[in-house]
Amino acid sequence: MTSGVGRVHLPRIERLLIRHLSLYQEKRLIDVVFGDGVFCLAGANGLGKSTFLAALNFAITGIVADPNQKFQSLKEYYQHSLAFSRGYFVGRVNELDRDTAEVTVWFSLGETRCRITRSLFHPQSLRRLEIADFEGVPSFIGDGDDGAEGARLHERYAATVTKAAGLDSFEQLVFLQHYLLSFDERRHLLFWDADTTRQALFLVFGIDGATASQADEWLRRSDRLESQARNAQYQATTARQRAKELAERTKVGADGDAELVERYKDLTAACDRAAQAASDSSRAAEDARYKYTIAAAKLHALTTDYDRLFSQELAVESDPALHPLVQQGLGQHECGLCGTHGDSVAQRLEEALAARKCPLCRSGISPRPRRTAEGFDKLEELDRTIAEHHKVVMAAEQATARLVAEAEQARLDYEKALQARSEFEKQNVNVSLNSQAANSSGVLALIHQLETERADAVQRRDDFRRERDEYRRRLEPVQQELAVRYLEAERSFMPQFQSLAREFLGLDLQVTLEQRARGPELALTIQGTLRRMTTQLSESQRYFVDIALRMSLAQHLCGPSRTACLIIDTPEGSLDIAYESRAGRMFGKFVKANNRLIMTANINSSQLVQELAAACGRQSMRVERMTSWTTLSEVQAESEDLFDRAYADIEAALDSGNPA
Repeated sequence: MTSGVGRVHLPRIERLLIRHLSLYQEKRLIDVVFGDGVFCLAGANGLGKSTFLAALNFAITGIVADPNQKFQSLKEYYQHSLAFSRGYFVGRVNELDRDTAEVTVWFSLGETRCRITRSLFHPQSLRRLEIADFEGVPSFIGDGDDGAEGARLHERYAATVTKAAGLDSFEQLVFLQHYLLSFDERRHLLFWDADTTRQALFLVFGIDGATASQADEWLRRSDRLESQARNAQYQATTARQRAKELAERTKVGADGDAELVERYKDLTAACDRAAQAASDSSRAAEDARYKYTIAAAKLHALTTDYDRLFSQELAVESDPALHPLVQQGLGQHECGLCGTHGDSVAQRLEEALAARKCPLCRSGISPRPRRTAEGFDKLEELDRTIAEHHKVVMAAEQATARLVAEAEQARLDYEKALQARSEFEKQNVNVSLNSQAANSSGVLALIHQLETERADAVQRRDDFRRERDEYRRRLEPVQQELAVRYLEAERSFMPQFQSLAREFLGLDLQVTLEQRARGPELALTIQGTLRRMTTQLSESQRYFVDIALRMSLAQHLCGPSRTACLIIDTPEGSLDIAYESRAGRMFGKFVKANNRLIMTANINSSQLVQELAAACGRQSMRVERMTSWTTLSEVQAESEDLFDRAYADIEAALDSGNPA
């Protein structure tokens, strides 16, 4: 099993009960049992489909996603969402129903089953909590309120589900539920949001929860320090510009003072050049480190492939000269056991092999014919690839060492330039002030003050950047581990994604992991063309490729023996008629892989739903007719016969469907 697969348990939602959500005027009690396969809530625009999904996620997490909030970190997302969540149902619930409006959800996480009830206006309190094992035997039952007792129940619930999910914090579960498992009315694109993608990658590809939390915190701090460094740089630039303007307006009297001013300008220009050189060198060193990380991860993956293929295909019959350790010694002049490096390593191996002796134990080796099967050809090809890529790694390592040394030297040069200017200021400030006329001495004092402010701002900027770089250095091994895990997972994750996305697009596409200064990012290639910008795809392509990515990541995270449950507020409005049926087939492929969908659909655009119904059949799909939940508008009521015909077409597709 690929490292990390099946380590995390995701919510498997069974039932949702909503009381007194006044938006649904004709049905004061909404009670939905989801079952396996697909649950589709079908209705016209404005009936509350998106609100139903928001209530479902609110029941599990206590949070409603704010469409205007940008993800920055796990803790910040959770804390900032609380205020929005407390007010989300205002206007959707009658004031007279406010105290009784509540939501209850039943779901399981691994071997743990939960039933919770919470008020629609109290995100961090529970009115009831039931915890049981997978057979339904209760381990805890408690009643709470909208105050202190309910808050204690919520804390117990959060701790329980965090442990059952195999995560490190409740905020991680909230993140997965909102950003990975839900495609809602925000239309947030995971693929093209590097911050959310990075956090999802940490959790999906086997980084343990504690490390992922720590990495999230390090990244958050480095971002804040980068922001502080930019602010300090702005202050330094502003002070320098003001000092320059004042200096140009000030007439220098004595030639000696003029020389001092020119000398000071030269020192300031030298500081500027050194600062720019230090900044450029630091960025170049960072880029080199990330390139080395991804190259080393690729070499590790290739070596793993070689070892696996060797043991599977050629371990018994092959010549010992083909063993990975021997090949490493011959090709790289490095002993894979003790680490000795040099030409003597390869020479001793060649001598032992020429004498038909085992290079390790020196036992005699009987002649064995080399196999000419496909496995041997693959081994030879892999061996050549490894040798070539080892050169790439060595070059990247040497480039990194060189650029890191250059960056350190540039930093030292910058500090020397600052020190030289500082010494000059100490020695000459009084001379400069006293030599000026009365009407210019105040200006020169102000210039000196601005230069002091600039020097202080530059010092703060450099301090912020040094602290930022320390957090980035802490992140490097985590990012390297992620790169290795991703490359290992490509064998299972990539085919799943390609299969789902091709079902919709009808085009070949691929996802690669790229290392950037702030960490890893996913890059999408379609038909051999890199698509970095959302504008490089149509709206429907962006939405449904992103949904395919979520499906693939969720499947990989759950593992082949478990069920992923996605919540999708289907964006049919973005689809033209040519793609509606393809989207339905993509959804059907996901469900047939033993997964679940809780989705909405606009009944006026029913081709997607019909295609999905035909793929799943009545055994694997349930369609809830939402027109009976609330009062239709005058226009909708006049067209109700059209809704009836659309529902009839869906029902016919369900009856004729083939769930196999």
